[in-house]
Amino acid sequence: MRHLRRSVVAATAVLLGAILAGPAAAVVVCGATGEAVSNGDGTFTYCITLEWDFGEFAVPERIDVLLPELEDCEFYDPGNPGQADYLLPGSGTSAAQPGCVDGQGDPVETIEWVGEIALEDPFCWAPTLHIAYTNTGGTSQCDPLTADVGVFCFTSHGLPLPDYTYYENIVIRAGGLCLVCDYTGPLPDCNMWSPVEHSSWGTIKGLYR
Repeated sequence: MRHLRRSVVAATAVLLGAILAGPAAAVVVCGATGEAVSNGDGTFTYCITLEWDFGEFAVPERIDVLLPELEDCEFYDPGNPGQADYLLPGSGTSAAQPGCVDGQGDPVETIEWVGEIALEDPFCWAPTLHIAYTNTGGTSQCDPLTADVGVFCFTSHGLPLPDYTYYENIVIRAGGLCLVCDYTGPLPDCNMWSPVEHSSWGTIKGLYR
């Protein structure tokens, strides 16, 4: 995983240097924070607040949230229908560019990002388990903003790990470039379902103290 992420950083640096040469490159930034909330049924909703700024050069097309603890999790197999509820991708929202209309001609102010579980993103060199959010739903006719803050959520039976900074854990594809972002917050751990379903959120947090 570390070798993979170094490759992502190197490739990103090449793309940014080629496309955004000069002072403009300094404004291409991103960062994310998150939180997890218990749903009371053994599942947790994770919401990530992602901020990006492409300096008027590009708009996000795909946002990959990497889930390293579930990559080789013995309790979660993406190809096993019996474990389909372990990770549910959810959706995301961000602002739409002014003047956007949907397929019916109605004004649209919010982009509806569609989440799906993916095992690779060949364009951005992320061949690992992640949730990919794309603008492929009802707002696909509209573009997001070049600089904005979006919220992206998913649900999992995985226990929230303590808040931690995951370096280069989010990858944004925008036009001809990929941008890696640091994320500070919880991510789901690899655990069996049954012990979680009978524990309170307070008890679970106490396990990590």
